[in-house]
Amino acid sequence: MIRALVGIGLLQFVTMLLLLARTKILAISVGVTGVGTISAVDSTTAVVLQTLSLSLSFAALRFLPAALRESPSAPDLLYRKMRTVLVTLFVPAMVVCIGVSVFAPRVWGVALMPYQRTVILAFAGLPVIGIIAFLINAYAGAMGYMQAMRLTVAHAATMVVAALAAAAGLGVDGFYATYALLGTALIVVASSRLHVAGAPKADRERLRLRDAFRLPPAMWRFAAWLMPLTFLAPYAAWFVKYSTLKLYGVAAAGILQGAIGISLSVRTILGAAHAIFLTPNVNRKAESASRMVWANEFQRTTGLLFALTLPPLLLFSDIALRVLYAPAFHTASAFVPWFVAAEVITLLSGTYQSLIIADDRMGFHVFQNLAAQALLAGTAALAIPTLGLMGAGIAVLSAPMFLLVTTLVFLHREYRVRISHDAARTSLLAVVILIVAGAIGSNYPGSSVRLLAVKAAVCGIIWLIAYNVIPGEDRAWRRDWGARSRSRLTTRTAPRDETA
Repeated sequence: MIRALVGIGLLQFVTMLLLLARTKILAISVGVTGVGTISAVDSTTAVVLQTLSLSLSFAALRFLPAALRESPSAPDLLYRKMRTVLVTLFVPAMVVCIGVSVFAPRVWGVALMPYQRTVILAFAGLPVIGIIAFLINAYAGAMGYMQAMRLTVAHAATMVVAALAAAAGLGVDGFYATYALLGTALIVVASSRLHVAGAPKADRERLRLRDAFRLPPAMWRFAAWLMPLTFLAPYAAWFVKYSTLKLYGVAAAGILQGAIGISLSVRTILGAAHAIFLTPNVNRKAESASRMVWANEFQRTTGLLFALTLPPLLLFSDIALRVLYAPAFHTASAFVPWFVAAEVITLLSGTYQSLIIADDRMGFHVFQNLAAQALLAGTAALAIPTLGLMGAGIAVLSAPMFLLVTTLVFLHREYRVRISHDAARTSLLAVVILIVAGAIGSNYPGSSVRLLAVKAAVCGIIWLIAYNVIPGEDRAWRRDWGARSRSRLTTRTAPRDETA
């Protein structure tokens, strides 16, 4: 499993580098105010996107792997139906949202009215954002996780080109316009190349629009259960960003986005495995106990990757902000640990939430997540006016903490399954690293040689302690991997015997 996660992580690292280039280009070319504008506008489009998606992107991971058990043609037909439904929903929605932005811009909020043209161009890319997410998951569910990762890299490259358009003098408006054009070309090519192994290409069953909406009843029930969640969940994140913009201005919104941007690197590198590797495999298991065994193994491996990646990210967050954005964003380092912690706890809880979904306990899943979003919004309403950006971080962290605790309690009470000792150990290790490295990194920013040396030493000490805390099986794998790497290096550098 660790090899699969490392392979996914490497391609996600490439994706992160591309997104780093995109963010850096935007930070330099449009500045703090431009980044703040993009953050607020993206939150607005996300509300519409999540409402219209019908959770079909997630359903692709849930139902396409199961359809493979029937025949290769079954997932192919199901994929084409789902794609047609999404196109039928998103294209008219794009037209309507652009019309609203032109004739009634106040609908999106008074704070966004000065950016009317930007909002219009952002909605022009609405179908791209919605369909590309579905295609990535469809590739994972029907073809494999590596094909899905390649499409993810291509999408990130598209955003880099869009950022270059902004840097060329077109500004934020040019960024959204270029993304809409190039993104449309990408989804057209990607959708035509998705093919299930063994499914006929020439004799495909003809699909009419009326037939496309005849999705399996189980999928419609799945979408109906998730509809309240997909409709309301984006409002909590939007509320945090909009409250910051309204109370403290566009510059503070840019600083907030800087802190969030650092945390998203955790999701970028490690989060993809949850969607394209964990979810399809969990849904192939028949019993709750076997699903829990698989999830515990995944969680244990994820905890090891957290121990490797979190210390440098948190200890040197101020430098990461300067590299990722610009020197003006370095003050966001004080808030980075809150948002990184939120991403880490979200991934930890997401491992076990996948079991609830696989067991079709959608009622509890929806109620649980709506309660978490309500907790986030309520905490934000109280904390942001009094604590500023730290209040935003506390609010964002409250939701995944609630989800993790309630998920583990539910699984134990309903199925008598619990997190394994090894998975609990590596998860607790990740939390301790969050606290220690986060406190040091946020309280001691700077780039003096002495400070950097001390932080590097602390990073090494954390890694050494983590190596001795992780399960013995993983220490043995790490030693074997090191021995194989040294052997390959010795073989390549050894002088060749040229004698006959």
